[in-house]
Amino acid sequence: MNGGEFAQPIVANSFTASPNPTYGTPMMVASFMVFSIFAFGGIEAVGGLVDKTQNAEKTFPKGVTIAAIIIAVGYALGIFLFGIFTNWSAVLSDPSVHMGNVAYVMMQNLGYQVGIALNLSEPVAINVGLWMSRYMGISMVLALVGAFFALCYSPLKQLIEGTPNEMWPEKVKVIKDGMPVNAMWYQCGIVAVFIFMISFGGEGASAFFSKLILMTNVAMTIPYLFLAVAFPFFKGKTEISKPFEIYKTHKAAKIATFFIVASVGFANISTIIAPAVGGDLASTLWMIGGPVFFTIIALVIYNRYEKIMEAKKKVKMA
Repeated sequence: MNGGEFAQPIVANSFTASPNPTYGTPMMVASFMVFSIFAFGGIEAVGGLVDKTQNAEKTFPKGVTIAAIIIAVGYALGIFLFGIFTNWSAVLSDPSVHMGNVAYVMMQNLGYQVGIALNLSEPVAINVGLWMSRYMGISMVLALVGAFFALCYSPLKQLIEGTPNEMWPEKVKVIKDGMPVNAMWYQCGIVAVFIFMISFGGEGASAFFSKLILMTNVAMTIPYLFLAVAFPFFKGKTEISKPFEIYKTHKAAKIATFFIVASVGFANISTIIAPAVGGDLASTLWMIGGPVFFTIIALVIYNRYEKIMEAKKKVKMA
């Protein structure tokens, strides 16, 4: 309807340089890798449901691979298509647009641009944009509600059921209807406290959402490093029964580990350092604070477990 003209012109550097001036340095570009990695976040959570999958040895790897391809192609295609009707300078460079509302702003702009292309009046085009934005909100709720339920209990289920029984207090390891109900309530309380602390920090909505998203990206991707580093050692323990394997050889496991550790590690370091380099030390401290806090909790839990096991050993010897 616009004669094939893109709102964001396609020129030679469109595929190598971001229109967002924030990502004008190599370090900031590297920090964006965390967003790319986070795009696949949630795939690992379905690992806790592999025992519910029929013919899991063949079906599960195939499902994960198909999902990864769809996500990668979908993201790239989506970004390209948004450039048809959204210009960075005209729409997205406004200070009021932030990571919390950018999806709604872009969909509202889509509706508005369709209205203008159809030669509708300005008020009608604005209304089309508003309804498109509302549609976006409803579709996101419907799409994400299932994911949120799975992400609330699946990681906890894997953590509690996949570790020694003595590691957890009796109340934490209570399982009802296949879900760690008490642990989920504790998780809810911790998340609420973190959101409360950030929300009342005296900053605007834009800073709040940006900080929250950066914290989530770092906190969710750093554990991948620990899992990846531990994987070759786990693979080498032949005494452990492994009825379900994707990487058949130890060499393949090492190659996969190297690429994961290099990419995720570099991306997280860049993401954490970048705000401090730009003068935003608070964001860097928040991103460091979450993983450090939960590392301390993990060490306390493991130290308690070691003491319990040592006490049981002494009782047996006695």
